[in-house]
Parts: sequence; structure tokens; C-alpha cells
Amino acid sequence: MQIINKNKKTLQNISIYILASLIPMVLSLVVNPLIALNMEPADYAIVGYFRSFNTLIAPLIAFYSLQYYSKRYFELSDDERLHLKAMIMQSMVYFSFLLATFSFVAIYIYTIFFNTRSKIPFYPYALLSVFAIPLTGIVSLMLTDYKMQKNSVAFFKLSVSKGAIGVVAALIFVVVFKLGALGRLTAAFIANLLFFLWCLNKNIDAFRRKFDWTIFKSMVRFTWPLTIAAMLGFFSMGYDRVFLERVGDVKELGYYVVAAQMAAYLTVFSDAVGTTFRPDLYEGIIHRNWKKVTKIVALIVGLSSFVVIGFIVAAPILVAILTAGKYTYSTKYAQVLALSQITSVLYYAVSQITIALGLTKITLINRILGSVLVVIMFSYCISKWQYMGAAWGQVLSFVVFMVGNLILIVLWKRKRIITLLQSLV
Repeated sequence: MQIINKNKKTLQNISIYILASLIPMVLSLVVNPLIALNMEPADYAIVGYFRSFNTLIAPLIAFYSLQYYSKRYFELSDDERLHLKAMIMQSMVYFSFLLATFSFVAIYIYTIFFNTRSKIPFYPYALLSVFAIPLTGIVSLMLTDYKMQKNSVAFFKLSVSKGAIGVVAALIFVVVFKLGALGRLTAAFIANLLFFLWCLNKNIDAFRRKFDWTIFKSMVRFTWPLTIAAMLGFFSMGYDRVFLERVGDVKELGYYVVAAQMAAYLTVFSDAVGTTFRPDLYEGIIHRNWKKVTKIVALIVGLSSFVVIGFIVAAPILVAILTAGKYTYSTKYAQVLALSQITSVLYYAVSQITIALGLTKITLINRILGSVLVVIMFSYCISKWQYMGAAWGQVLSFVVFMVGNLILIVLWKRKRIITLLQSLV
């Protein structure tokens, strides 16, 4: 009882953060049968295909600025922190849309010149998918700021409102207007646009400050390795669908995307747990309190694993309910893909520690080397076992990155790659 009273505020915050993620997820789960009944496998294939590119281009568009803000948060005074927040918010508006345009053109070139046999139409799906990304930047910054302040109530209101509007928009465009894939992507774009405009108006004072190029350059120096490394994460969280699209079976790809969506619901829980403890994790690393760091990582992994195992056992029933019995064939893929939630949590725990230590070059080197191995692994698994091979490949890809990261940290401690790291500065 004394322990509970001592940590009462922390427990309250954790409960609110989890609720902030659970409520939108529950709303999404409730309407998912209606969405499934109004979308065909080809619709899911289109949405899943273009959203798979988000893993590649989203880090470029946001250039990992939220991680820089989290790292500097406890190192700055209140005024310095406000100034940094204003600069990041400005950069998210000034540069993100430019980078989104560049990304759209790049995907267009890939589609027209390198994937001419694709059975998936390009326009307007790519446009809606790509330009929905820069609209999320300042919203994510506000949520991060609330989390670092441990202002769980403000975080809850914004997070739940955003999730609820997204669900309502999906119902309108998919169920009422019956627009299929077009409706799904349009709903996400409009929901993001509404919250972008709201956040822009709420933080209008930040845009009255002079843009600080000195801070911006410092942020870019810190984030460019992380940005490239995160973009390379495409090979563990999006490459499978792009590769499978070339197989040519759009219907089977649709079933695979549905399974990925079912497994992705687990990400909501693991992200809620991870972001809840992120301030404490960063604080523990900065103060070199490794006992605290170990306990936090063990707790995150343990909670995530418990939920994943429960999902795998109940998957046949859950998938049938959530898709109104239309996509029960996706169950076998969903059970395997769910395991990637455990391996991804393990990898990201190691990655967050690496970032907080300031070893961003290690993260980049690991992603480069790991991506080469993952591409080879996916090529083999998909050519031999196709869609099931892709599912297991996604699970194992995070293991590859985690092991690589640990090996590089050990080598760094032994000072065997310092010269290599310095050469990248």
C-alpha cells in the first residue's frame, strides 16, 4: 500500500496514457467490421501498398525532430525549451511539405519507370497517402510535449479527439459513401488536416518567433543519421508489402494487409506502454541509472509480450469478429505478424538507449548493414514461402537489427569503430 501511495501520481499518468491509446483503438475495433464489409481485398491491397511507403518517407518528412526534442528536454531551461519547440514547429511547416512533394515525385518515378506492371493504380491514392504525413507533424510535437511535461490530461484530450475524428471520417467515407480505398485514404487525410489547422492556430505565437538557424543546424547534425536509419526501417516494416505487390496476386496481398492491420492494433498498446515510460527511460539513461533502465525495459517487454500471446491464442475469434467473418483467411498471417510486436519492442528498447547515449552513428551503421541482410532474407523467404515467408521475415527483421545494434555497442565500448564513426561526422 505504501508503494502504491508513493507512486500514485505515476500510476494515474500511466492509466491515462493507456486509456488515451485504448479509447481510439476500441472505437476503431468497434467500427472495423463495418469497414471490412465495405472494403474488398483489392481496396486493402491499395491502402496497404501505399501506406507501406510511409515507413520510408515519414522519417524524411519529419526528420526525427521529436526525438531531438525529447533528448534536449531535460537539458534546457523553460525559455530555451520553448524556443526549441517553436523552431521545430516552424520547420515542420516550412520544410515538411517540400519534402513530401519530393517523396511523391520519387514514388511516381518508381511506379512509372520501375514498376510498370503494377496492378495497383497510382492516382489519387499516392497523393492522399503521402500528403497526409506532413499534416501530423505539429500534432505529434504537441503530444510529445505533453508527454515530456507529464501532462497526461492534455495528452488524453488531444489523442482521443484525434482518434475519434479519424474513426468518424472513416465511417463517412467508407461506410456511408462507399468509396473503398479512396474513402479510407481520404478520411485519414481530412482528419489529419483538421487537427493540423487546429494545432497551427493554437500555436500561432510560435510562428512569430524568428527562425533559429543555429538550433536548426544543430538538430540536423543530430538527426540526420537517425532519419536515414529510420528510413531504412522500411525494410522491416514496409518492404514486405512492396515486394509482395510484385508477386501479382492483389487479392492475397489484400488478405495479408488485413492481417497486418489486425497485428497493428497491438502496436497501439506497445506504443502506449513505450511512450509512457519514455521520459523515465531517457532520464535514467542521462543519469546513467542502469538499474532503473533495465527495470523499465523489462516492464515494457513483459507487458507487450503478455498482450501478444493473448492475441495469438484468441486470433481466430478476434479476426472473425473484427472483420465480420469476411477475412478469417487472414488469421494465419495475423498470428505470425503479431510476434513482430515482441521483436520490435526488443529492438526499439535497444535503439532508444543508443539514441539517448548520443550514439546516433551506431544507429545509422546498424540500419545500413541490417537492411542489406534483411533484403536478402526477405528475397529468400518470399521466393520460397511467399506471403507466409514475408510474415516470418518481418518477425526476424527486428531480431537482425537488434543483434546488430548490440554488437556495434560492444565494439564501440572496445573502441574498435571510433575511427569509422568519426569519419561520418
